[in-house]
Amino acid sequence: MVDFKIKLPCAPHELPIKDAQTIVLIGANGSGKSHLGAWIELNNDNVLRISAQRALSIPEVITVKSQENSWNKINYGSETELNKNYKWDWGRKYTTQLINDFESVLSAFFAIKNKENDAYVQDCKLKEAKGEEKGNVPVMIDDKVYEIWNSVFPHREILLKDAKVKARVAQNSELYLAREMSDGERVAIYLICQCLIAPSGTIIVIDEPEIHLHKSIMLKLWDKIEEYCGDKLLIYITHDLDFAASRRESQKIWVKSYDGKEWSLILLEASSDIPDSLMFEVLGNRKPVLFVEGERGSYDNQLYPYIYEHYSIIPCHNCSNVINMTKAFNNGKVKNMHNYDIKGLIDRDYLTEGEVDAYREHNVFALKVAEVENLYLTEKVVKIVAEHLVLKEDEIFAKVKEMVFSEFRADLENQLKAICVKEIRHDLQGFKRPSESTPESLRAALRGLMESVNIEEIYSKNKSRFNQILSTNNYDELLKVFNNKGLLKRVSSIFELKPDAYANLVLRLIKTSKKGDIVGALRQYVPNLDEELNHR
Repeated sequence: MVDFKIKLPCAPHELPIKDAQTIVLIGANGSGKSHLGAWIELNNDNVLRISAQRALSIPEVITVKSQENSWNKINYGSETELNKNYKWDWGRKYTTQLINDFESVLSAFFAIKNKENDAYVQDCKLKEAKGEEKGNVPVMIDDKVYEIWNSVFPHREILLKDAKVKARVAQNSELYLAREMSDGERVAIYLICQCLIAPSGTIIVIDEPEIHLHKSIMLKLWDKIEEYCGDKLLIYITHDLDFAASRRESQKIWVKSYDGKEWSLILLEASSDIPDSLMFEVLGNRKPVLFVEGERGSYDNQLYPYIYEHYSIIPCHNCSNVINMTKAFNNGKVKNMHNYDIKGLIDRDYLTEGEVDAYREHNVFALKVAEVENLYLTEKVVKIVAEHLVLKEDEIFAKVKEMVFSEFRADLENQLKAICVKEIRHDLQGFKRPSESTPESLRAALRGLMESVNIEEIYSKNKSRFNQILSTNNYDELLKVFNNKGLLKRVSSIFELKPDAYANLVLRLIKTSKKGDIVGALRQYVPNLDEELNHR
């Protein structure tokens, strides 16, 4: 393994890299990533920068030159003018120059292949003359190319022979020339050969490693290239969050901004609490971030962007993830990395007022209804939909209200059990380690906690609350406590719509002139995060 030191234009000015790990420079379009790649090339030794502006034409027959001349043409743009600036039009086109060096790359490949074959033949002759046993055929550069290619394109065969590049479908013996290959196949050959021909100790900067490559192919390709480039340092420049996250062992640097002279760089430290993909998504935002429950495309993720227009909405699957990610991004070194306003929004889901207040201290806020689906059932929203469908608003809402209360009465015991279990579980989480760690002291502490949990009181309190809601016919309070995701489908049937049509209709209407009415109606049932933001 080779250790490297990379000069950067701002702190840390020198980045030590152990065991030839890879580096990922990631940032949004326009953040100055390509210019940073050019700076690294000009201010570090032994750097090969593979530009994003690269031609993919392959001549039918490759003109094979010496390895040295081929490498000079690749590295400097000239066989004789050994100056990096020559390649980039003397500084005028560091990031825009179209690089057309495919033939030189293949020429270097064939030159190395010939040199390795000659070396093996000479070694065999020498051992034969001495009466010694010939050694095994070593792994040569063409073996590496074929190995990488076959792992990425298992149903395509490639043949690099006689200064020509050909390919064929695995089951078909008919060869076709390189010009008939797809862009993905040609760029794969280019990148494989470019990385393999680079001398040991080379720093290879790859601008947009994902270009022209399907995602599944891209990840396999770079995984295999890295296997054969342990003596080189690969620096990827990308805006592809998934690709950046896939380089699990890489040092990641967020390119935050570039003003034409200076860069703002953030050296990202690996965090066991935050997935790389989520970290990149947060850093790539220009707005405050709001973590929510659900998946992309779920009711949460589709509704909240209209209510919280000042925020970038990022779904985190479930309540625990929202809480944990919000806390993680607002604490310690992570907070120093982004300096963004990070909040979380969760379903109420049987939370006590004490729990709601406690979460608020960590920038996590709860809906004023049990779950996001209940927002679609609020009185004003139901009436807006009824009006749109030219139905009697009061009559339709009365039917919806009656249905929701009927469902609640039928499921009363299950709802009561669920909320009591939630409160009991919350109380039990308050178990504190005793001063002594003996079994006896632990048992005594647990016994004390169990005795402090008043199950009868919890049950009686919640049953009284439910009965109060029923006796007063308080619809808003019912939506606050009733968890039943099947209600939306039942509402659809009242409107004589298909099961999922009601919620989808609300989402369509919120994109029309009805947006102001719907958002205004919903804001009474969600926390006012804009107010929180303005007060800070």
